[in-house]
Amino acid sequence: MLKNTKRVLLTAMVSAIGWSGAANATYVKVEVSSLFADGGLAITPVWMGFHDGSFDSFDAGSAASAELQALAENGDTSGISASFTASHADGVQGTLAAFGGMAPVFEPGESATSDVFEVDAASSGYFSFLSMLIPTNDGFIGNDDAMAYSLFDMMGEFQDLDILVLGSSVWDSGTELNRGFGSPFLVGADGEARQDENGVVGFHTGLDVLPGGLAIIGGSTPTGYTIDEMAADFTQQGFEVARIQIREVPDPAIIGVFALSAFGVAALRRKRGQTL
Repeated sequence: MLKNTKRVLLTAMVSAIGWSGAANATYVKVEVSSLFADGGLAITPVWMGFHDGSFDSFDAGSAASAELQALAENGDTSGISASFTASHADGVQGTLAAFGGMAPVFEPGESATSDVFEVDAASSGYFSFLSMLIPTNDGFIGNDDAMAYSLFDMMGEFQDLDILVLGSSVWDSGTELNRGFGSPFLVGADGEARQDENGVVGFHTGLDVLPGGLAIIGGSTPTGYTIDEMAADFTQQGFEVARIQIREVPDPAIIGVFALSAFGVAALRRKRGQTL
């Protein structure tokens, strides 16, 4: 009986390893970290998509789509997610939220790590991301080049990604005037309605608001901290906004089988009182 049980456990381990290799998949986790210091801006839940290099979420110099507008003005990822599903059925996507503080928002200095994503070089070898910065009217971060971040090299081997998002690459969707009013995460911002800009996507010029607007610098957030100029002004040279790291992790199926095998071996030892 003991030998048969050992044989079953070994067979399960070998089968899982063989299945994993045949699937030719890579398993990854994504970690997002806010690099704002205390008093800086917050980051809304980060949408992440793995695709074949053809998902173009926006283009600098062109009008924002309705899906991008919803994300850039309200942090709403549902439209982008639906668009990705419709155009990239073989792609993989998710939205990563913060767990502490004012969840799901990433407050300054917060980090979070995703669940496991299963990707491959053919259908999901490129990475895109989008997230709103708050409080702003329509400021966001993301990559306008669908092929900017490749997870695999020319030989098809996975390579870790470490993306440092600088303030010089913060975007303005061009859909809402930068008046402060209408900005999420800013006390008093509901005092006046948002106003359309009817512009195009371009690099953000900073947190100064138009005349008659509600100041963001020095403003209060719902969590009680004040927006500090030095901590929030991403137009400063070399300013670091966020870091996104993508790392390979073991196949969850193999981990499960080895855990099951270890449990089975331990149980047999306890039952039979002998060393295998």
